[in-house]
Amino acid sequence: MTRTRTTKNLADCCSDVTSIAEVVAVLSAIRDLSAEDVVRPEVDGISCFSRLYTIITRNVLDTVEGRKPKRAFKDPEFLTLLDLEFAKRYIAAVKEYEAEDGRPPRSWNVLFERRREPGIGHVNFAAAGVNAHVNYDLTFALLETWRTFPPNEDRRSDYDQVNEIFAEEMDQLREDFDAFLAEVAPDGSAVDRFGNAASDLLVRITRALAWEAAEEVWAHRDPNQADGGPAYRKAYDRMSRRLDRTAWILGWGVLTAPDLP
Repeated sequence: MTRTRTTKNLADCCSDVTSIAEVVAVLSAIRDLSAEDVVRPEVDGISCFSRLYTIITRNVLDTVEGRKPKRAFKDPEFLTLLDLEFAKRYIAAVKEYEAEDGRPPRSWNVLFERRREPGIGHVNFAAAGVNAHVNYDLTFALLETWRTFPPNEDRRSDYDQVNEIFAEEMDQLREDFDAFLAEVAPDGSAVDRFGNAASDLLVRITRALAWEAAEEVWAHRDPNQADGGPAYRKAYDRMSRRLDRTAWILGWGVLTAPDLP
């Protein structure tokens, strides 16, 4: 399939990030540039996901920097590094997609190659991006972060608290991205609340599975070897192939679904 490109290269937006504020800036730039030549009612899949990702990352930044006093992380340095490692994987996928002979992961390419396909809704594009980022990228962002901040109970607690950020934003996100139940049911109705609860549960389950997959690989790590040792590398590669294939299949399903709640 011929790639749809904007007048500028998205890779120009993909600068290195060393802070969550820089992640927000890069995501915002990708969001805006990818939709620069879109005329309504057309939508762009990369822009849709980047818009959602920007909203969540800004919320994480506010929490790390203490602007959300009712919600604080026990180990903000861990969450900061995880946020950076997580974002780097999406940024790298976009850069790979824009490269002349680039080969982004299949989990991402299913979204990238169909980013301007007519008939795919905002919510489908956003969900396909979340699928690739959580069901594929998150496990490996955790593994990279654990090299500096090994897993423990406090860090798992902080990781799970990010679910609350999604929960707080869920109702507005579903409305903004034209989710089916948000459109057909009045705001705050039982049906609308069900849609919020179902989406929230899915986020919690998929993020929990990402942590468990990372633990499965981490168990093979030899701390005396910089690369984790051969057993770790083998487990890492095996998990990468498995998760990429699974997220690719799920991505196709999400993009072709007629309605998402």
